[in-house]
Parts: sequence; C-alpha cells; structure tokens
Amino acid sequence: MDNITQSSAKQQPMSDIDVDDNSWHRVSPLAILYFIEKLFLGLLNNIFYMLPMFIVLWDEIKANPWIAAGIIGLIITLITIFAIWSFFVFRYRLSDGTVEVKSGIFAKKHVNLPFNRIQNVKIEQPFYYRLFDYSSMAFDSGGSLNQEARLIALPLAFAKELQQEINAFKPANPMTDVENTSFDEDGNPTNSQSANSNASVETVENTRSIGDLVLHGITSNRIYIILAAAAPFVNDIFEFFGDKLEGFGVDIQSHIDNDPMWQISIYAISLFLLVIGIMTILSIIGAIIMFYGYTLSRTEDKYIRRSGLITKHEVSVPFSRIQIAIMKQDFLDILFGRINLRLDQLNAQIANANVSQSGTNKLIVPSVFAYECRDIIAHVFPEHGLHEVAFKAISTRFIIRYISFFVVPITGILSYIAYHNEGLSAWVVLVISGLLTAIVYGRWCRWGYQYNDAYIYIRKGLLGRDRYCLPITKIQRITYSQSLFMRKNKLVSLKIYLASGSYTIPMIDEDHAKRVYNYVLYKVESEAKAWM
Repeated sequence: MDNITQSSAKQQPMSDIDVDDNSWHRVSPLAILYFIEKLFLGLLNNIFYMLPMFIVLWDEIKANPWIAAGIIGLIITLITIFAIWSFFVFRYRLSDGTVEVKSGIFAKKHVNLPFNRIQNVKIEQPFYYRLFDYSSMAFDSGGSLNQEARLIALPLAFAKELQQEINAFKPANPMTDVENTSFDEDGNPTNSQSANSNASVETVENTRSIGDLVLHGITSNRIYIILAAAAPFVNDIFEFFGDKLEGFGVDIQSHIDNDPMWQISIYAISLFLLVIGIMTILSIIGAIIMFYGYTLSRTEDKYIRRSGLITKHEVSVPFSRIQIAIMKQDFLDILFGRINLRLDQLNAQIANANVSQSGTNKLIVPSVFAYECRDIIAHVFPEHGLHEVAFKAISTRFIIRYISFFVVPITGILSYIAYHNEGLSAWVVLVISGLLTAIVYGRWCRWGYQYNDAYIYIRKGLLGRDRYCLPITKIQRITYSQSLFMRKNKLVSLKIYLASGSYTIPMIDEDHAKRVYNYVLYKVESEAKAWM
C-alpha cells in the first residue's frame, strides 16, 4: 500500500469521496494555486537574505532592465514548476479513523494522524478556492509542528463532512462506552443520540461590525510594526520624496534655511500626521481583511470562529484545550473602553514557529466591551473574575533595579557625550533621563498579581494594560528564582509554565511567593486534572 502508483492514486471526484474508503487519492488541480502561494510567501519571508545580491547587481539592473525581467521570469517559472511537481506528489488517505498525507519533493514526508489525536480542525477558504466552492483543512494534534497535517483543494461539503466525522469520533473502548452511557429506571441504556445532537448545536456568542473592526485597526499595534519595519529605509524614503518634490519645484533645504521655526514645525507636524494617517488606514484595511464577517459561535464544549475577507477561516477550539485567557488593551483601547480578548491554546508555540498561520491558530475576539469579554471567558473558565481582580503590587525594588541598571548608565553615557560635545545640550540629557525614569515607574505601576482557589492573575503593561487568567490545574511547572540582590531583600520571581507558554511574576515578597508556590503544587497534585 505504501508504493503508490498512478492508477491507485487518481483524482477523486466529489461524488465518490468516502471518509473510510482506505485508498490513496490525489487532490484537485486547484492545489497548484495553494503551492504557488506557499512558495511565493516563502520567497517573501527570505527576501532579506537576497538583498545583498540585489544591492550588488543594482547598477547593472538599472543599466540593463532586461536582467530584472529575466530574474522575475526565472522566479515565476521555478515557482510554477515546483508547484505543479508538489501537486503530483501530494497524496492523502482516510482509513480506520486516521488521516494520512504524503508530500514533499526532495524531503519526503509521511504524516499519519489518528482522529483521536486531532485536537483542532481548521477549514480555510482562500479567494481562489471560494470561486469553486473548495477549501483546505488543517489538523492540529497539539504536538510537534512536523506532525501536523493539511489537506488541500477539497470540496467544501466534503471538508465539513470530514470535520464532523473527526469531531464525533471516539475510539472503540467498551469501558469508556459503559462509563459514558446513561440508564433508565429499569437499568436499560438510553439513546444518547439526542445528547450528542445537543452538543453540536451552535449558538452565536459574538459578532463584530465594520465599525468594531475600524476601531480595532486604529487601536492595534500594526501602525508601530509598519513604522519599525520601515525604519532602516528612512534615509532612502526621504531622498526619494525629496527628489520628487524638487522635480515639482519645491526646495526643502531652502525652506529650512529661510522659513521661521514655527512654520517649519507646522510642516513637520503635518508630515508626521500624514504618515500616521496613512499607516492607520493600512492598519484598518488589515483588520477588515483579517476579521471581516467575524462570528464567534459556541456549542456545548467548544468555540468556533469564522472570519476573513479574502481568505475565510473557520477555527474550532474545544474549551478543554484553552490554557489561558488574556485581556489586552492599548492606550486607545482603554480610552474607548474596548478589550482585545485572546484565548491561547496548546499550540501557541507552534503558531509562533509557523508565522504565516499564527493569526489563525489563536482564538482572538477584537474590540469587545468588558461585559462581552467577561461572558466569553466565563464559558471556558467559570467564575474567573478577571475583570474585577484587586491586584497586589510588586516590590518597589523593581524601580530601583531598573533605574540602577539601565537609566543611570544611559544617563552617564549621554552626560559624557554632552560634556565633550557642545552639540548635545544638558537639557536633552535631563529630558531623556526623566522619560526613562517615567517609563520604569509606569511599568512598575502596571505590574500586579493575585491568586485564589482556582486561578492565578497577572497584570502588566506600560501605556496599555494586559491581564492574564491562568487556571492553576493547567500549570505544568512553576519555578522559584532569586538573584543575590533579591535574596538580600527577601524577594522572589515566579515563572509559571503552561502548554501555551511561560508567564513571569517578578520581584514579589518571599513569604507570599512561597505560599503561592506551595498552593500551586498542592492543587495540581491533589486534583491531577488533564491539561486539555
């Protein structure tokens, strides 16, 4: 069966698809579009490493434009060839409650993923699949990234049928069946079909309007990410626009030399606002593309998120798999009274490794009100109380530590430069020192922690505010650390490990840290609940 021949792996029409037909199949030729997209995105992600080659050849390319056309043509040809080749070697089989996928041109890959190991099923519809009512499926086992499976170019109806089959699958285990069977008064087993149907009934928990998405785009950090990405090219950008303005008869240097300072300041502020406005518009467009048509539905045991303008995503997340609830607020979110809710799962590390899919592997609810956020979390973590926790402050030694280790050295270096260089005023040094001190103090004000019988809470931030709710029974490990400086002042830092990542509470009282540490160990060992 492992030796697949052309005849044993023919493309399967939709009408002939069977979840348990036990034969190898080739997907639709539409899969070529998926491989083209994948290869193109891989090329973009590695464009940074190709920059030196283009810099060396830039003068040659400008003198001979046909070289650029040749390079682009060669890249397109190679991408197309490898996409078609990848399509021909891609095979899948569904048999005995198992998904098997064979893929890879030079590095052959065979993934065998039983249904009972699949923790999450995601259905995606890129625009080139939506035209033909096709989709792709991603199966997440919560394990290694190399053990994840993906089926591409499947009819949407079949993808949904397979998703239901996987979600309803239970391994054949007589003991489990007996334990989960209900009985009537005469001791006869009752029909559990109605219970299963109730478990699959969806209730719409939350939707997001265009106005909500516009607000999310304004308040999100995408603006700063774009500005940071453009920072290395600032000089080139200014030179480009300077040359263009000179072409229109605008001499910037002449204005700087001759215009009064207040007029130059107005020019600078106007330019800054224009750039921020453009970045904000791009951020809003990005939010709409990602979250358009956002619907969060709930069944008895899971959340289902559907969203996307160009590519429609459907993510199904069981409640038991959610490890932590995070309420994130930037400065503008606090001003508008909105919260970005994030529910992280087992595969948070995998999502970070697979950057192209990181946005779809997390359950995110953008720009919700506090009461909506509270109700969504309550279905996963009952009586969480995250919105009304009275946080304990960490030690003020946090301020002393960061001022001593960061602010004072930076101030000393700037003071030395100002003393030997008349171009740097002492007032500039004082202002920078004051700003750094204010940042450290603001950071300390945001840090906080608390715990109760069921949860540990953490708060941090600077201008914004992030609040974390960690179920104690899902904690895998907790560490207790002290530096020499902290030991003298009886301070401790706690680091808590969940399947979704690690979370730190810095510089808290040693006695209180021991109580938290011991209670977590007691709670985890005494209840011994599953992490998922």
